[in-house]
Amino acid sequence: MKVSEIIKRIPELKLIKGESSTEVAYIWADSRKLEARDIFVLPEENTEKQETFLKMALERGSEVVIISKRDVKLKTLESFPVVLETEEAVGEAHGKTACLLAGNPAKKMKLVAITGTNGKTSLTFILFHLARKVGKNAALIGTVQIQIMDRVLESGYTTPDASSLNLLLKQMLDEGIEYVFMEMSSHGLKLGRVAGLEITCAGFTNLTQDHLDFHTSMEDYFESKFKIFQLLEQSSVKNKFGLVASDVSFGEKMVKRIAEAKFKSPIYLLGKSGEFNYSNTKLSLLGSEYRFHKKAKNLPFIEVRKIRTNLLGNFNVFNTSFALAVAYELGFPWEEVISCLEKIPTVPGRFHVVPFPDRSRIAVVDYAHTPDALENILKSCVEIAPKQIICLFGCGGDRDRTKRPQMAKIAENLADLVILTSDNPRTESPEAILDEIESGFSRGFQRYEKIVDRRMAIKRAVSLLERDGILVVAGKGHETYQIIGKEKSKFIDFEEIENAFQNLELGR
Repeated sequence: MKVSEIIKRIPELKLIKGESSTEVAYIWADSRKLEARDIFVLPEENTEKQETFLKMALERGSEVVIISKRDVKLKTLESFPVVLETEEAVGEAHGKTACLLAGNPAKKMKLVAITGTNGKTSLTFILFHLARKVGKNAALIGTVQIQIMDRVLESGYTTPDASSLNLLLKQMLDEGIEYVFMEMSSHGLKLGRVAGLEITCAGFTNLTQDHLDFHTSMEDYFESKFKIFQLLEQSSVKNKFGLVASDVSFGEKMVKRIAEAKFKSPIYLLGKSGEFNYSNTKLSLLGSEYRFHKKAKNLPFIEVRKIRTNLLGNFNVFNTSFALAVAYELGFPWEEVISCLEKIPTVPGRFHVVPFPDRSRIAVVDYAHTPDALENILKSCVEIAPKQIICLFGCGGDRDRTKRPQMAKIAENLADLVILTSDNPRTESPEAILDEIESGFSRGFQRYEKIVDRRMAIKRAVSLLERDGILVVAGKGHETYQIIGKEKSKFIDFEEIENAFQNLELGR
């Protein structure tokens, strides 16, 4: 494609040097991936390395570069035949250009995008499996994995970079995929990784404290999430829609923000005042039951259906309700969808139950690593009414420190015993992290232990778990490693719990 065509389609780009007749092939912000005739996007971060990146791009054969206004005076730009300047964030220009050069693959499929602090992974996983069970060619892009029909690929980021993402979507389109269910992180939205994507559905699950090491404030975090609805509004696909959980943290604020923007795209609500809702929840270790409400279109009454699912916990009642609403608006066969919910595969690392050999007690492995997520998991366990709840968790190093004492307070209030341990301490002192968590306990609180070694902590927790009790092992979920210092070593919570259970059984 000629540079002139790119400028015509993306008016935010301005040619400040060179010939617009120059032909380009694709676009990358990683100079190591460049090939001849690829556009190089100069990253706005790592300003001290920008000259080095530009030289590497030239060595790789790139002739065209996209820069921000503030970088026009970089010396190495003199060696580039063609320079494009963007009036918006470089990431936004990157995303839109990648979409264009990849042929806008998302427009030719139905892309369902979900954002929120908690629930993205479970929700996209549930929707993917519902689509597969009703006979749709579907794919999944998420934190745990990328999946194309039955083929599973590794996932490096919740939202891949714009160039990789659009090539992945093109691959999915070439393989006959019709529906793509994708997690959209606040990082991906803010950095422009998803800019230009033509989406069919935008969903918002909730917003609670997280990623404040990246976002400057909760307001910045919120505005990043709001971008998903701006993306929906810009989408040109037919029958597009949005779904907002209105009775959750920041739900009401998101509804108000959308109303202020005066979007024309239809936005539905999951909540007491919305088009969809749920009630009469019944929870057990065997599954969940509830009533799902949807307002019939153009009719004055509400349809109510009894729903059963094998998935455990109140949060999965929310997740399956959200999935039902999306599936309904996508036009999936309604009766089949309801039937399929009765047996949905467990999401890896999301309320994943590990039973004791004689099933007299269980452990629950979950990725919960924020105050809200930990509270939701523990409350779901409380509602099941076990004899005992042991909560084992830690907090990641080199990440948001303000949440550490908050999580301690939540565990104190909802668990019978708390065990603090390491969870990817990285370059921080593991002991110092546990001390910061410990500071959140009430004065005089003694129902806890500190065990730095996570393997030993799990063994200790299993030894203390009573019959009909639940051990919650939170923080790592699907992760298969532990990062201590700069070393990454294999560590899988599921396996450690299973080994501890088996050793305890054999020792009796």
